[in-house]
Amino acid sequence: MCNKLLNTARLGSICVLLICSSAFAMSQRLRADKEGAIRELISKWIDAYQHLDAKQIAKLETPDMETVDRFGELHVPSGRDENERLWSDSFEVISANAKHPVVTIDHIRLIRPDVAIVQIIWRYPDGILLVDGQRLPPFSQADTFVVIRSNGRWLVAAHNMQEKKDSSTRSKLGCDEQVSKR
Repeated sequence: MCNKLLNTARLGSICVLLICSSAFAMSQRLRADKEGAIRELISKWIDAYQHLDAKQIAKLETPDMETVDRFGELHVPSGRDENERLWSDSFEVISANAKHPVVTIDHIRLIRPDVAIVQIIWRYPDGILLVDGQRLPPFSQADTFVVIRSNGRWLVAAHNMQEKKDSSTRSKLGCDEQVSKR
């Protein structure tokens, strides 16, 4: 009788472990699928930016999308048309011959099943060539996107741009020590 109870308990434990591992594997696949869809959205956004395509960027963003530009200014367009105009105005000063930056999707974090934060790093080793022939000096930028899933589509809902300081600048400011103490 005791052996029969022990065998039943073992069998029950094995079933629970199999169910749990199956559920875990399924949740990991769902997470990977969502991250893949988010990565695809951001890749399309980057491609549209590199081709100075304001119309395509606006299609990849929510109508009420908010942007904080690299100068710290908040832009709250009142719809897709105004958002497209914002990007068109920005692109007017960039030369069509400007070299594309090196872009890396650095981090994707799902906050909820329908909300994620994405950080990408832009590196402009040659700066940006402007239409008047002048050139912005080389720099790097860290952009943070808030993306949401709405009506079955992932879209950019918010975008914050910030110049990325190199390690020597961070060291001079004492930032590396603060980071390593965390």
